[in-house]
Amino acid sequence: MLFAFAHTYLFPPIRMPLQLKSYTSGVNGTSGVLELSEASVESSGAKAAACGTLSVLASLSNKVYSDQGIPAAFGVPTGAVIPFGFMEHALKNTGSLDSYTSLLERIETAKIENSELDSLSSELQSIVSLLAPSEKTIESLKNIFDPNARLIVRSSANVEDLAGMSAAGLYDSIPNVSLCDPSAFGAAVGQVWASLYTRRAVLSRRAAGVPQRDAKMAILVQEMLQPDLSFVLHTISPADHDPKFVEAEVAPGLGETLASGTRGTPWRLSCDKFDGKVTTLAFANFSEEMVVLNSGPANGEVVRLTVDYSKKPLSVDSTFRKQLGQRLAAIGQFLEQKFGSAQDVEGCLVGKDIFIVQSRPQP
Repeated sequence: MLFAFAHTYLFPPIRMPLQLKSYTSGVNGTSGVLELSEASVESSGAKAAACGTLSVLASLSNKVYSDQGIPAAFGVPTGAVIPFGFMEHALKNTGSLDSYTSLLERIETAKIENSELDSLSSELQSIVSLLAPSEKTIESLKNIFDPNARLIVRSSANVEDLAGMSAAGLYDSIPNVSLCDPSAFGAAVGQVWASLYTRRAVLSRRAAGVPQRDAKMAILVQEMLQPDLSFVLHTISPADHDPKFVEAEVAPGLGETLASGTRGTPWRLSCDKFDGKVTTLAFANFSEEMVVLNSGPANGEVVRLTVDYSKKPLSVDSTFRKQLGQRLAAIGQFLEQKFGSAQDVEGCLVGKDIFIVQSRPQP
């Protein structure tokens, strides 16, 4: 038994889809912009749906403990979803739908050798990147978020994490935008929509046998946190696939340090699920950390600061490393159990609180 429950909240495992699903448009439905808890795979993609599930599980996590008595407690940042169909609606409203449809048909069979695919990909991205959500959509989001909140605009496609196709890092995320600047926020949404048609994205769908016309993009909007540390948690050791161990890769500041392939090594912690022993596999040596300041423009940019590891508890405090490793292991086990399979979990530490922003099946 992995967990002791203080109350009888026993959910069945949640199975995440590994094959392409049909989608429903939020434009013609009654819901419009969705709160995170309302997101479904059909309306918003697996990533947004998983975040919605995380928001439910977060409310239960403080009642769950590992065998060592370590709490699995975590929070989830405030979020909302611009569902499938909004991009196509924007194309129609701007008179770009016919051009977009023609390019989409041509790119299906475009050749790589003579740069035809690259050219069509660039044209598609140019058309889509100029799109923006409507004023009505912006107003709906303002009812969910504090107007002054710093937000991150993320992809949630119906072609992420399909069987034989991992989409980790495939589509764009734009940090540090605000609804106070609708123009910058709209440009961020357009850029994420457009990332559906990068060369790499188009070729990845070809390799997976997914028609380009079937690819749809929803937008996941989440409040940005000010993390001290960000992590990716593997609930089964990725090196040797040993199910006894949870492993975490941890970086200072924002998670973009890990996601963007920044040069350097993260802290790597391994925790035994059964006895709670934490082993430090590597110490971080990134020269810079990415942060978003509370002041300054919300323009999609991040600040890079030099890291002083003498002030990082994860480097200098073995007790802190052990406690963090055990907390991450408890959370990883809890999510693995609830989603019904090994998970890659993204999150961050803000002060003493752990927040989870995403969980996807571990390849």
